[in-house]
Amino acid sequence: MIDDGRRVLAAEPVRYDVVVADLFVPWHPGTGNLYAREMLETVVRRLAPDGLFCQWLPLYQLTREEFDVIARTFLAVFPEVSVWRNDFYPDRPVLGLVGRLGTEALDLVSVARRLEALPDWSRDLLLETPRGLLMLSLGDLSAARDLVPPGPIDSDDEPTIEFLAPRMTRMSADGDKDWFTGDPLLDFTEALAARSSVQDDASATARRAGVALARYAMAARRGDDRGASRFEAEVRRLVPEVVAAGGDDPPALADARRALDGLRAQAARVRSDVVALEQRLRSSGRSTEAP
Repeated sequence: MIDDGRRVLAAEPVRYDVVVADLFVPWHPGTGNLYAREMLETVVRRLAPDGLFCQWLPLYQLTREEFDVIARTFLAVFPEVSVWRNDFYPDRPVLGLVGRLGTEALDLVSVARRLEALPDWSRDLLLETPRGLLMLSLGDLSAARDLVPPGPIDSDDEPTIEFLAPRMTRMSADGDKDWFTGDPLLDFTEALAARSSVQDDASATARRAGVALARYAMAARRGDDRGASRFEAEVRRLVPEVVAAGGDDPPALADARRALDGLRAQAARVRSDVVALEQRLRSSGRSTEAP
C-alpha cells in the first residue's frame, strides 16, 4: 500500500516478522519523527514474537552526534540492538541498526538454508555462505552501550534530529564534511567488533575479515597501495572461500570505485564553484544598483 508507514503501523492490528525502514534524508521536513522513540515503540507493538526492526542509516548524511542520538533511542526501546554494514563503500557508508525483542543466538544452519534458497537474481558474493553474511556484522551494540556517550534521545516532544540535522548540513570547497565516515567510523566499528561476543571461531574470523575489508576499501580509496595489499592479503587469508566465490579482482574494483569517487568529488567542486559565482554575481548586482 502507499501510505504513511508510521500511521499504518499505529492503526493496523497486523503483526510482522520484519519491519524495515529504508534510507531517507535526515534533514528533510517530516523525516525526523521516523527516528523518534514513539516510532520505535509503535514498531515494537506490531512485531511478532522474536521479530526484528531494521533502520538503515546514511552515514554520509549523518554526523557522529546524530548517529549517537539515533543509537541511544534504539537502545532505550529494544533489549537487543546489533549493527550491520550494507556494503563496503568507503565514501558512502550505510549501516543498519537492527532491534530485536528476542535474545536467541543466530542459527547459522538456518541461515545457510535460507541463503541457498535465494533466487538467482538476488545472488551476491557476501550472500553465498553464512561467513560471507557475517562479514557484514559489526557486533552487538546493546552489549557495548558505553560506546554511545550519554545524551539526548529523539522523541516527538523533543525532535532532536529534526533540528540537529539541518544545522549540521554544510559544504566546503571539497564537498561535505564532518559526516560519520572514514577513520572515525572505522575506529567505532573496530571497537564494537572487539567488544562483541561471537558464537564460534568461524563467526569471529568472518567479523575480522569484514573489518579488514573495510580497511582495504579505505586504503584503496586513498591510493595507499601498500596498505591495500596488506588488508587484501588478510581478507584472502581469513575467508578464502568467500573470495573464491566472488571471482572478481579486488584491486580492479577498487580502481573503478576510486574513479567514480573522483568524478563525484569533481562534481561537488563544480557545484561549489557555481554557488560561489552566483553569490559574486548577486553581490555585484547589488553594488551597481542605484540607491
